[in-house]
Amino acid sequence: MKHLNKVIIVFVLIFSVAISAQNTNGKAYYTVKNTVKMNFGNRQISEAQKAMIQERINSMSTNNFVLSFNKNSSLYAEEEKLEQDQGNGIMAQRMGMLKMILNQGNNGKLYKNTIDNTYKNQVDLYGKTFLIQDSLKTIDWKITDDVKTIGKHTCFKATAILKNRGLSTNFRPGEQQTDGLKGERKKADEMIIVTAWFTLDIPVSLGPAMYYGLPGLILEVNSGNTTILCSKIELSKKEETINPPKKGKKITQEKYDELVKKKAQEIRENFQRGRGGLDRRGN
Repeated sequence: MKHLNKVIIVFVLIFSVAISAQNTNGKAYYTVKNTVKMNFGNRQISEAQKAMIQERINSMSTNNFVLSFNKNSSLYAEEEKLEQDQGNGIMAQRMGMLKMILNQGNNGKLYKNTIDNTYKNQVDLYGKTFLIQDSLKTIDWKITDDVKTIGKHTCFKATAILKNRGLSTNFRPGEQQTDGLKGERKKADEMIIVTAWFTLDIPVSLGPAMYYGLPGLILEVNSGNTTILCSKIELSKKEETINPPKKGKKITQEKYDELVKKKAQEIRENFQRGRGGLDRRGN
């Protein structure tokens, strides 16, 4: 039976690509939701303040993105929205850093090209614009027999084991280098199972964020505490021209990640000095 299912999937793959070869240009709209609950430890914070902070976290945890694509390239960018004024203090910086982590660095314009397997990601880091240029990492997808419908599109399931770049569901910012923090960081670095659902109706090897490499457009991704779901697709018969971002200081992903860690450490230290530091348990 499993062999028969695989034969059916292969047939559907060939048939769908043949009848939908023209569906390789358009825009896909995604909602990205992160499930994060703040862990305040033993800090002396009123329930009203906790509720306010959690509300801010919730507002940053759901964002809308647009993926403009053609057969071989795409541009993934967040839809513009009216931001709340967070001020200029340490807490505002921490909130900005948290949002960047929640979006896994996708706070700007992410361009992917599957011909030369490269990407360019234009991001802002506290008033400075960087242009990350690097090679796409191959994702070892495993296509399963599972099928479901998203909108009007029949989708197939694929899984991969990738490094978790997100946060734990209980996020406690500002901890020192304690054993508990090391455990949290170890958890954040764990490999996790990523599930993607792709449709052969749109035979492009692209998807939201850094996901790509399947024989159809990826419409849904579940990765740790992050869910990305396509809500609308606009196809075009006209070939779309996807232009990569050009602004910003050119840098590799590795060097940019080092800058982010350094900035996060500076914010943590400033916060600790302003609040008199944390105790040995990170509270």
